[in-house]
Amino acid sequence: MPQDLYYEYRWKGWEYSNYAREQYQRYVDILLEGERNYDIFGNYISRGFRIYDWTENQPQPQGSGIFKSPKFSGWFSRVIVSSAHKGQFFTSMTVGESIRTTMTPLTFSKPTFNGIQWDFLTDKYGLTLLSSRLNSPGNIANNESSPASRSENTTRLFGARAVSQLGDFAQVGGTWINVANTRTDLTFGENSLKGILTKPQNTGNVETITIRISDDSPESPESGGLLFFDRGIIDGEVHTEIKPIIRGGVRSGGNIEAKGADVMELIYDIRNDFRPTEKLPIFQEARKLEFELIIANDYKVEVASNMQVDRLGDEVFLPVAQARGEVTDGTNQRFLRFEYGLPTGHEVIGVDLEITDMAGLNVRAEYAVNRRFQRFPNQNFTKLAAAQATAQAAYLTASYINYPWFAYGETFTMEPDYRTPSLISNSLGGVDYG
Repeated sequence: MPQDLYYEYRWKGWEYSNYAREQYQRYVDILLEGERNYDIFGNYISRGFRIYDWTENQPQPQGSGIFKSPKFSGWFSRVIVSSAHKGQFFTSMTVGESIRTTMTPLTFSKPTFNGIQWDFLTDKYGLTLLSSRLNSPGNIANNESSPASRSENTTRLFGARAVSQLGDFAQVGGTWINVANTRTDLTFGENSLKGILTKPQNTGNVETITIRISDDSPESPESGGLLFFDRGIIDGEVHTEIKPIIRGGVRSGGNIEAKGADVMELIYDIRNDFRPTEKLPIFQEARKLEFELIIANDYKVEVASNMQVDRLGDEVFLPVAQARGEVTDGTNQRFLRFEYGLPTGHEVIGVDLEITDMAGLNVRAEYAVNRRFQRFPNQNFTKLAAAQATAQAAYLTASYINYPWFAYGETFTMEPDYRTPSLISNSLGGVDYG
């Protein structure tokens, strides 16, 4: 006699079964469905089906696993909603592959979010939590005994949004979105919300760097990007022997200018030009690489290296800085110092205010800060210090309705390098920068 039949019907194995008066009935109790589940100590938890399972075991190779049962697709059409409420308290957890998820206009909005969204709501407060393994969200398993979709180099998203009602008309909110590369062969402490380099990102050494300076408004016949000075710094030491090969640009009065469709490239051959110092005997032990430029006018600066390539092995340029406005008289001359690294993390933090129908007045405002993290790649070090770049954006809209009058106005600001998309590694940890 199976123990489940004893627990549910109190049937005993030696009892005589006679269906003359009480006719036979099928086993239809839902408690008999599925498998028995136990915790790691062997204690019984419940009986049911494993539909979705995301586990993180660190430090462990291939320690991130996501399992999606065939029932996730067949029974639930790739979306599961579990909810509960008591009084004014409501909660709902949604697991799906095409969830319409929106936080705020400046932080996060995605019509096909693949991951987990957990929502809480009361009469006054609201909270949303997000999580996803972006680079490999998992495929539907062939059968119940199939292994989970495992990965060692992952790109994970975590997010949160909290809102609070202020009186009858106003609502304030705060939003945090973080996307970071992680490795499961490292401990949770060795990983970081600033991200770390995946194994493919950190295979090799930086041997060549190319800085590209171009005209930020190539369609304009006016002045383009103007370069006055450049030099490279390795681990805090100036290496004057590493002089760039300059390709493109037009020399004018001792300076070099890239105007219109013309592009100027500064190619630094670190491998062949480097000379050892007491502090740094070989370039393969470098921990930090910086560049200093003096530039002016309508410039756009980008950087690439032999470690920053696409699937075909061609160098891909990523933005560093650009001029504000179309300046032609050199009044925006600036000293630019930046640290080279490969992208590892991306973060957006924002606050917002909404006023609804306060004597006909409606206001919506938001301010957000974008932080982008990068680390210098060197196969001799697992984790070097992270460099950070920030950008800001904000907007304000207001409308007033008092029949028959209507008024509307808006203002906004956004720095050129403010962005919400992030580079995502593939299932093996490689990043296509193109």
